Amino acid sequence: MNTIGTKTIETERLILRRYTVDDASDMYQNWASDPEVTKFLSWPTHKSVEFTKELLTKWVSFYDEGRTYNWGITLKGDGHVIGNIAVVERDERTCSYEIGYCLGKKYWGRGIMPEALRAVIKYLFEGESDLNRIYATHDLRNTKSGRVMQKAGMHFDGILRGSKKNNLGLHDTAYYSVLRNDRVTREQYEKLFLDIHPGFFERDYVKRVPEDESASEMFLRLQEFDPECYQKDLPENVTFGYYSGDFEELLKAVGEVIPHWVPLFSKESRVYCGFVDGKIASFCMIENFGEHEVNGMKWKIGGPGCVGTVPAYRDRGIGLTMVRNVTQILREELYDYSYIHYTYETKWYGKLGYKTVFSWNRKGFVS
Repeated sequence: MNTIGTKTIETERLILRRYTVDDASDMYQNWASDPEVTKFLSWPTHKSVEFTKELLTKWVSFYDEGRTYNWGITLKGDGHVIGNIAVVERDERTCSYEIGYCLGKKYWGRGIMPEALRAVIKYLFEGESDLNRIYATHDLRNTKSGRVMQKAGMHFDGILRGSKKNNLGLHDTAYYSVLRNDRVTREQYEKLFLDIHPGFFERDYVKRVPEDESASEMFLRLQEFDPECYQKDLPENVTFGYYSGDFEELLKAVGEVIPHWVPLFSKESRVYCGFVDGKIASFCMIENFGEHEVNGMKWKIGGPGCVGTVPAYRDRGIGLTMVRNVTQILREELYDYSYIHYTYETKWYGKLGYKTVFSWNRKGFVS
């Protein structure tokens, strides 16, 4: 496999760079000497900064070979290393790399590690044309590391019992991976959109969209969905569930939000609602967009459609909690992706992990 070596990577908040021997003190203090950080790692906690310096001296010498991938993680505007991310195993036969990482404890919970992992995955796939698979593993008890992999867009592959050893001994290991073919381009999303909505730009209501107004399409890979990403303390009189009440009451609620949605609902629609004292506060249809082939893989796609909250119940977290619940339902029903069609509320859905894949206006796709 051709290698491009460790080059500087810049993200929104981070600089990933080569180590120097002068990083020894920061590495030792920020993570290498902390048994809480190293608990689930395969190498022992460092006992002295001198040991850290000797290790860094070896690491730095490996850069000259051009085959090492080993970055120190720094925050922009602060050159001190706060963590590490590296390729720790490689399999030439399957063109695969394993990535390992760790981060100083005081930087946990800030999204730093998923940001670094996403950047390294992008760097490796773009830099090595024959690289097929990138994977990472974690001790099954270290669920936070699994969350990092999920947020970085990796697929859960499975568990191997008693397959690895760390500072706690032998452990069951969870495996996550991402394949080159998993990386979907904007053009592929646009093709998928037209497969789901053939003739979309010829529809009358699309032609009436103001020329300076762009709507967005959003997707969420359901293996990455974290139900705990949005939590709202709601009073006991707020409940959620499938709608089975009077159909006219449902249409009345829909009409209060967007009147032209009313004809889209039928008695056969699968509708999920938020209720306040038994009255409809929010609503959406659970839609099935079918199976579609993307990058040679079958995607089963569903999503919440015609999502609305009755004006009297807005800004309470009821609508977003409802969408979170529907997203979880889709995951439990083994859908691969949840899809939000025709929305202007990208920040709102973004709180659940949905990502904008492209935007459009009445003339077509917006570049």
